[in-house]
Amino acid sequence: MIKVYAKSDCSKCKVLKNILDEKKVDYEYVEDLKTLMIIASRSRIMSAPVIEKDGKAYSMEQFLEVL
Repeated sequence: MIKVYAKSDCSKCKVLKNILDEKKVDYEYVEDLKTLMIIASRSRIMSAPVIEKDGKAYSMEQFLEVL
């Protein structure tokens, strides 16, 4: 399962959400700033969104290469 940690006012987050919807990818969209900050800090990714897949964290750019 893919989890997308996002901010409510993040344009990149919305773009990623649209890409995943268009490709009909199952994902969980978590829009909680505190959780995002914890995940981002742990994975050393300092910009939203942060994507988790199979226990690994990705920035949006890294994830789109994998997708």
